[in-house]
Amino acid sequence: MIDVLYSGYSYQHDDGLVYDTDLGRAGFDSYQLLFTHTPALFWVDNMLRKYPARSVILFTPGHRKYYSSLPNEPYKNDWIRFDTDEDFIENFPIVNVPFSPADPEFVHNLFKLIAWESNAVKEPNDPEMLCLFKVLFAKMSDDNVDLLSKPYYHELISLRRDMMLHPEYEWNVEGMAARLNLGRTRFQNIYKDTFGISPIDDVINARISLAKDRLKYTSRSIAEVAEFCGYKSTEHFCRQFLKIVGVSPSKFRHQGQ
Repeated sequence: MIDVLYSGYSYQHDDGLVYDTDLGRAGFDSYQLLFTHTPALFWVDNMLRKYPARSVILFTPGHRKYYSSLPNEPYKNDWIRFDTDEDFIENFPIVNVPFSPADPEFVHNLFKLIAWESNAVKEPNDPEMLCLFKVLFAKMSDDNVDLLSKPYYHELISLRRDMMLHPEYEWNVEGMAARLNLGRTRFQNIYKDTFGISPIDDVINARISLAKDRLKYTSRSIAEVAEFCGYKSTEHFCRQFLKIVGVSPSKFRHQGQ
């Protein structure tokens, strides 16, 4: 059972915020899940500590919930206050201490979906809400891996997402390295160490994947597909497609049909 009491996302307090259940603020007896968009202060181990933007914390019922903006700075977050008896939440490995998720944008979007669902449905046993919570907590559990210790992980995830969404752009190593303020060689080494593939091979694979989709589900000519996927030369596209897929674009289309 999950009963969402209050939820919201991307709410900004321009004059800052101090939230403390020891001062009578609501939420002492319920779970509270936060995702910060700005740096914030949290009361952890009897001490006020600063944590970076894009941190997540799961407050448990009965635990003091204290968080605030930095002095004289605005504060922005997503939040969910809820009751539950689900084991995957009650046994979550990190509670009452902020941590940084590996893919903060993904986590933020799940907060948004939960907020939308909670405004549409009032039943505590809503199966869609349960599914959203399971995805969110599974994602946050998956984030507690060695990837978090890899340098520039958040920046690389953002870069790779953009590349996967638009492989047709003119991606090159120099431009990608500059986005992370890194030298060419160091960027390539960090990228391959993180994802197990070179950045250019990643771009090529994304382009070929897009091309396969266009060949299957559209009637565009081979030349049009090549241009759509970011190739300036149809011949180069055909050679690269054959090398990776094992058949020419025209044969691939024929087999799909």
